Amino acid sequence: MARHGRGFKRFAVIATAAALVLTGCVPTAEPEPTPTVAQTPTATPTPTAAPPPTPEPWVDPLPDGAVTALLLGTDSRTPGAFDGNADVMMLAQISADRQTLALVSITRDSWVNLPGRGFAKINAAFSYGGTELARQAVSGMFGGLEIDYVVQTDFTGFVNIADSLGGFTVQNQHASQMGTETGNLAVYPAGPVTITNHDALAYVRQRKELPEGDLDRTQRARESIIGMLDRVDQIAADPAQLTALMGAIAGNVRLTGELSVDDMVALATISQGLERTDIVSLMAPLDGYAMQNGQWVNVIDAAQTAALGAALQAGDVLPYVATYGTEYALP
Repeated sequence: MARHGRGFKRFAVIATAAALVLTGCVPTAEPEPTPTVAQTPTATPTPTAAPPPTPEPWVDPLPDGAVTALLLGTDSRTPGAFDGNADVMMLAQISADRQTLALVSITRDSWVNLPGRGFAKINAAFSYGGTELARQAVSGMFGGLEIDYVVQTDFTGFVNIADSLGGFTVQNQHASQMGTETGNLAVYPAGPVTITNHDALAYVRQRKELPEGDLDRTQRARESIIGMLDRVDQIAADPAQLTALMGAIAGNVRLTGELSVDDMVALATISQGLERTDIVSLMAPLDGYAMQNGQWVNVIDAAQTAALGAALQAGDVLPYVATYGTEYALP
């Protein structure tokens, strides 16, 4: 709990300082004492400062226990339409003790049984049945995993969020370059790269130049989330800027589940308490590729996926990682 506690304490100090400034808490002088009958002069008591207001205790806005969100990035180019295929599908789970964040990618070509639709690529779930069918498909893939929130964005929303952050830094695994939606050429050297705007969108969409194709693309999506969290940590030093940022993010996503902008601001303290070593980045396990209905699909490793599903349902992926690791390359 030590690192998490530091995050809460840092936020409490900032909030307290802001409250003192906003409320103009200043000491007030005591009234002049009434002279005695003999008119003997008396010393004026030194004014005492009023005690600072006690900050409200931090309240975790999340339900008790581990909390799981499904993140969807669709390929829609129509701002605000929230349609198309979900080419980015990722689970984000914060552990019950708020000490570990697990990011679990699901490749878009994973061959699964969609409720009421039969077998298909999992990214088609959203185009067939929207947020609810996508949630059901991912939940079923992991043995009925409870998903508390679904957060969805599209091309324009992602670009806007990247701009609201002022860009963010990723740890790029493979040097590459790619044309952006605006016709420019984005270059991504290996190592730390700061990206924003359409360069950020191209970064998470690229697959053809990467050694493992779509598998490496899922890693880039997870790395982008980590980079965004790092950037939020920096912005959180200014509570007003943080509140404005969360409002901007909320305006570019569609959220299923009860979570207000104030709750999002409060959740930023959890991010502040997490180090990169507290974030587990992995991909739902695959067993290879196959041809189904005239298209190449990703075959799920049923046994290992069941183990990952059990770990997610228990709210702790660390035992799973200890057994299977986090590598995702196929032979």
